[in-house]
Order: sequence, then C-alpha cells, then structure tokens
Amino acid sequence: MICEFALEPELVATWHDRKKYLFFDEKFGLRTGRIVSAYPKKWKTLVWQAFEKSPYGQDQNAQRNLDALLQHLTQNMVKRQSTFNEIPVWLVRAEAEHEDRPFHAIVARENPREKGDVISAEKLVSDGRHSRWKVKTHPPVVRRAPELVVAVAPILRLYQRIVFIDPHFDPNKQRFMEPMAAFFQEIWTNRRGVENPRVEIHTGIDRFFRNYEREQDDYSDEERRVCDNLINDMHTQLPKIIPTGKKILIVIWKKRQHGQGFHNRYILTESCGVAFGYGIDQNDDPESKDKDDLHLMDLDKHKERWKEFMGNSPPFDQVTQPFEINGILGG
Repeated sequence: MICEFALEPELVATWHDRKKYLFFDEKFGLRTGRIVSAYPKKWKTLVWQAFEKSPYGQDQNAQRNLDALLQHLTQNMVKRQSTFNEIPVWLVRAEAEHEDRPFHAIVARENPREKGDVISAEKLVSDGRHSRWKVKTHPPVVRRAPELVVAVAPILRLYQRIVFIDPHFDPNKQRFMEPMAAFFQEIWTNRRGVENPRVEIHTGIDRFFRNYEREQDDYSDEERRVCDNLINDMHTQLPKIIPTGKKILIVIWKKRQHGQGFHNRYILTESCGVAFGYGIDQNDDPESKDKDDLHLMDLDKHKERWKEFMGNSPPFDQVTQPFEINGILGG
C-alpha cells in the first residue's frame, strides 16, 4: 500500500549529485508506494545542515539541485511527532523510534548495528536487493482493526481531508466501530503540530429497504423514521471514539430512482484514495485470518470518486443535511 521510509538527512544531503541520486530517482512518491517520513519534525532542516557542512555547501548548482529534490521528496511527506530528542545521532534516534512505532524501513549511508530494517544505501545501489525495499501496492490485509490501520496509516497522517465511505456503516456494531476507532486514533494522536484535519463519514440508507418498498405510499415516512434512527445511533455511539475537542461530519446518501448504486467502500483524501474489497469493517470472528484486497486508486478513478462525493453534482441524493458530531473521548 503506502509504505513509510525514514531517510537519513546526511544521505539525502549527498543527492545533489545526480550520480548518487540516480538509483533513487522516481523511487519515492504516492504512485510508487514509498513515502518519505518527516522524522523528526525538522528533517528538512537537518538535510540542509548536513549539506552546508559538506564540501559543496557553497556550490550554487548543488544548492539548486538539492532544493528541487527536497521539493519533490517533501511534497507528500508522512508527518510524525518528534521523539527521542535526547539522542543526537539521527540513525540511532530513528532506530529507537522504529522500535516504538515502526517505519517500513530506514535508509541510511551505513547499517553499523546490522539492523534488519535498516537499508544500507551503498549496498542497495550496488545490488538493488533488500527485502524491506520492496513495496506491494495492492497487499492482502487481514481484516482486523490493527492490520487495517497499519495499511493506511501514512495516508491518515498525511492529508488534511479524510473521507470514509461505506454505505453499510453501522455505529451499533463492533466490527465497524473498532476499525473506525483505530483510524481516528491514527488521525488525531499520531499527527505532528496543530493540524486539524477534516474527517467525514459517508454512508447510506438504501440497505434498509428493498426496491419494491420504494413504491409504497408510506415510503417517505418510513425513510424519515429510518434516517432519524440512524442519526440518533450516530450521535450516541460515535462521540465515544472521537477525542474531546475534535469533530467529524456525517453525510447520509440514498440512490436516485434508476440512478447509480452506492456500494463500494473507500478512504478518500484530497490527493489519493484506497479502495476496499470487503469494506472498512473487520471480521466478526476475532480468530479469523480473512483478508481483504486494498488498492491504491489510480489518478483517474480517484478524481472521479472525489467528484462524486465532494463535487457539486453528486449522483446520489442526500437524505438529510450533513451534520457534525463532537467527541467526548478522554474528556
């Protein structure tokens, strides 16, 4: 899916030299599945500091090359809190962070402690092989909350607008609530700084009705009753998994007559999206090893789905006005 790589600032500082960067060119970015971690918060500053201490620190061409490179690498960086400030050596600090909250891999000039998840850049360039360098963009994921959140964690920490789309989301069922609680924790607990992302859940009410019921005279009244019950359930259950001071937006859709069906499940952001095969819920059986296929959406599909749900002309009808739910978790 999306894998988070920690890059040693001293290594990146040498990439102003095209020869040293050639192997890594086009190896990072959303479409490759490799995203650079902003660890620590001042990672970019550390790169520049290492560059300025090098023999090329005053070379204007080298400065321009590195500046362009950093603009590319930082375009979609994964945000992390700064930890282990007492450790002065970046690689040792990153290894400590990795023990506490793992990266997919750490890429550095050397691997002096022979850590399995630390990739020596020199060796990687020479033979192109390391088990942690490989990235599966469509991995099968066990349908349990911890595994699901790990698969999409970088996306949840990276973007400003995060939209969960599941036409069957049920706040009264643990199989929906446990993953959603884990998603929310990743969004709000593991971000750095004071960023306050906008979080939404889009769901539907078509699941409560059969097609022939839509033709009955009392359908409008029944639709209102079902919608009111769903809204009440949302207000009752969701605040328990939303941190105090945070809020989410709920949007409830229904299919138009002869219109497009509302079926697929996604996590969408302003820049990318993940499509789920089964859904964003987990298996009811805690011992199950049932897996789901998660797919990073290509640009055209993402653009189309984003327009459907966020655009001015959605293919579905809103059953009620979108409404906010405020959190009470930890309050």
